[in-house]
Amino acid sequence: MKHTFLYIMLGVTLLVSNVLLVSNSQADRTGTISFASYIRSPDLFLIDSTGKNLRELTTDDRNKRSPTWSPDRRFFAYQSKDDKGLEIYVMDVESKTSRQLTNHPGRDLSPVWSPNGKWIAFVSDRAGDLDIYRIDVDGSNLKRLTKRGDNQNPAWSPNSQWIVYDSYQGGDHRPGGVPGRHFLYVMNANGARSKQLLEDLNISGCTWSPDGKHIAFASGNIGGDGVNIHIIDANGNNRRTLTRVGPNATARDPAWSPDGEWIAYFFVRLPVLNPGQAIPINQAFQNNVISVINTDGKDAEQPLEATRRLSTGPVWVPEVFFPVSPQPQSLPTQWGHLKK
Repeated sequence: MKHTFLYIMLGVTLLVSNVLLVSNSQADRTGTISFASYIRSPDLFLIDSTGKNLRELTTDDRNKRSPTWSPDRRFFAYQSKDDKGLEIYVMDVESKTSRQLTNHPGRDLSPVWSPNGKWIAFVSDRAGDLDIYRIDVDGSNLKRLTKRGDNQNPAWSPNSQWIVYDSYQGGDHRPGGVPGRHFLYVMNANGARSKQLLEDLNISGCTWSPDGKHIAFASGNIGGDGVNIHIIDANGNNRRTLTRVGPNATARDPAWSPDGEWIAYFFVRLPVLNPGQAIPINQAFQNNVISVINTDGKDAEQPLEATRRLSTGPVWVPEVFFPVSPQPQSLPTQWGHLKK
């Protein structure tokens, strides 16, 4: 009996110590962010969310973008451009070996791995317009999910039952063309029950909160208050603006951290041009930087300076669950990070 009591007290002490450790470090950002950049080459990089420890994730200079992670962090998918076009690939983190997931003359891009690990959603123009598709992680069971307008930037709900995405409809992208309308939609994982959440200017990119209650997205007018990150409830209500970048600036590609405390995004302040003046696109965006802001918006945006120079598409690396077993004879219990 004494031994049992001792084990219980030891377990409580360890648990309380861990909780206190997490609580005392809440002011510090934790986690790892992956992103695409031309810092040294057109490859994928990793950086601590504090802005330290920049390192290359891939090194073969094949112009990779849009990293997305399997829930167990053993694999990541990405889009890569070669002589044949844009395709989706999956890389094993440990072996550094890749396999091609899609193979089509059209452009396949912007993959996102479902939280249940079963599917990868991606964007493709293989049927003409940009649409969202879903494919099993082994490359089988390809399914087209959208069929109206240009639909991009899919993001999974935490339970893998829904996909939110932005849609551009009724317009002409070419210079001088009639402007279209930008929407944010949510649909079932099989493409059914599509529902409009809102309409706004220049909607671009979205992300679901880990608890499934909120969606963050980018929208706005560069010539007005800039393109900012906004947050709404998952049903489209209670909108609030998270960033205040100002004119000639844009904040895009929001990505919610696994602990729900932070949003990473890509930020750039564009040069002010005279009428008729033009500069190369890579020069206009040469000061891109990945920034992080807490989701309550109380603190100022914090740029990760090591990412400055054509860095886009931040994605948080999933937190890995680890087994905890108080006695050798008992079955492991899966624990994530301890919440404060």
